[in-house]
Amino acid sequence: MRVQTLLGILLALITSVVVAFLTQQNTELLQQRFRLSETGTVPVYTVLIAVFLLGFLPVVTILVMKTLKQDLASRRQRRFEREARSLQGSYRRAVDLQEDEQWSRAAAELEAVLIDQPEEFGTLLRLGEVLRRQDRVEDALDVHRRAGVLYPQSVAVLYQLAEDYRVQGSPEVAREILDRILRDFPGLGLRTLKLRRDEAVSRMDWIAAHRLQQSIEALESENNQPDGGGKEQAIRRGLAFERGVTLLESERFNEAVGAFDEILAGSPDFVPAYIMLGESRSLGGEPSAAVADWLQGWRSTGSPTFLQRIEDHFIEREEPLEAIENLRRIIAESDNDLVPRFFLGKLYARLEMHDEALKVLASIRDRVHESSALLYLMGRLHERRGEQGLASQVFRSSLELANLTTDLYRCEGCGADYDHWLSRCVSCGEWNAIELHFDFEPVGGEALNLRERPVWPVHDKV
Repeated sequence: MRVQTLLGILLALITSVVVAFLTQQNTELLQQRFRLSETGTVPVYTVLIAVFLLGFLPVVTILVMKTLKQDLASRRQRRFEREARSLQGSYRRAVDLQEDEQWSRAAAELEAVLIDQPEEFGTLLRLGEVLRRQDRVEDALDVHRRAGVLYPQSVAVLYQLAEDYRVQGSPEVAREILDRILRDFPGLGLRTLKLRRDEAVSRMDWIAAHRLQQSIEALESENNQPDGGGKEQAIRRGLAFERGVTLLESERFNEAVGAFDEILAGSPDFVPAYIMLGESRSLGGEPSAAVADWLQGWRSTGSPTFLQRIEDHFIEREEPLEAIENLRRIIAESDNDLVPRFFLGKLYARLEMHDEALKVLASIRDRVHESSALLYLMGRLHERRGEQGLASQVFRSSLELANLTTDLYRCEGCGADYDHWLSRCVSCGEWNAIELHFDFEPVGGEALNLRERPVWPVHDKV
C-alpha cells in the first residue's frame, strides 16, 4: 500500500470521528427543517450530507481511480520486465549453446524468443546462422529473407544471405548480393572486399589480390578503421611479397629489389623476402650484392636456408672455392658454428673432398648427439673411402637414432610415444589412435641452436 493511500484512509477515519462527534452535539440543529421551496422542506442534516457527497465523492473517486491505474500499470511493467528478463535469459542461453556448437538447442531457444519478439534483429540473424550450421539452409534463407524485409538497409543481413546462398551452392547469387553491398553501401563493403581478396589469394591471382588489398586499405583509411591487427598485417606483407615475386618474374629487377627492401624495413625476420631480394640482385647482374643480402639474412634470422642458397649459388656459377671461403667466413664470425660447420662438411662431401668433409663433420659429432642425418652422411663418406667397418658402425648408430632398430608407437592425436602398442592413449585418452611410427630426425632444432621465427599466413584456411 502506498503511503499516500494510507494517509488518505487515516484522514477519512479522523474526519468520520469528528463528524460523528459534532452530529451528536448538534442533534437539535440538524433536525431542523431546511426549506427547498415554498412547500418542500428537508432536515438540515440531509442538506449537509448532500453537499458533502457532491463535493467529496468526485475527488475520492478520482483519487481511487488514479491509484488503481497506477497499480495496474506497475503490475504490467513488472510483468513486462519479467518477460523481458526471461527472453534475455533465453537469448543468452542460445548464445552459450551456439558457442558450444549445440545447434538444435540454440535454435529452440532463439525460436522461443521470436515468438514474443518476432522482429528482433539480432535474434533473426543468429537463428538463421544456427539453422545454416544445422544444414537447414532453406530455413536459414527464410529467416534471413524475413530479416531483409524488416531491415532492408542492413548490410549484416545481406552478408548472411550471401553466405546462405554460398552454402546452398548458388555462388552466382551470393556474388550478386556482395556486388550490391559494394554498389549500394560503398562505405560498408570492407568485408566483401576481404572475401574477394581471400578468394584471389586462394587461386593465386596476386594481381587481383593486390588491387583488392589497395581498395581495402583505402576504405580503412577513409573510415579511420583499424587495420585488423596481426592477421591483416600478415596478409598485407604476404601480398607485398607476391607482388615483388611478380615483378621479379617480369624481369623488372630494380622494382623487385625496392619491393623486397620495403618488406624487410618493416619485417627484418621475413626469410622469403631476403631470399628473393638476393635472387633479384643476382638476376639483375649483381651477384656480389646477392651474396651480401643472403649473408645479412643469415645474420638476421639464423635460417640455414641462406647457407644452402649461398652454396647453390656458387656451385651454379662453378665457383666452389668461393662457396668454401664464404662458409669458412661465416664459421669464423658465428657464436655458434654448428650449422655452418655442418654445411661446410656437406659441401666438401658434395665436392668429393672426403677427408676434409670427415674432418669437419667429426669436429661437431660430439656436440650434436641426436642427428641421424649427420651420422648417415659420415657413414657415406667412410664408405666412399673404403672404410666398410667404420661405415657399418656409423650407419648402425644412425639407424638407432632414427628409431629404426626398435619399435616406436605414437599417438596420432597428441603425439605421445610408447615402446609398445596400447588400445588407448594414456596422455590424451583417445582410443584407436596409437600406431607403429617411424621417425627420422634431421639436423636442426635446439641441438643446432636454430632460432625460431614467426610464420606469416597469407590468408585463413577455409
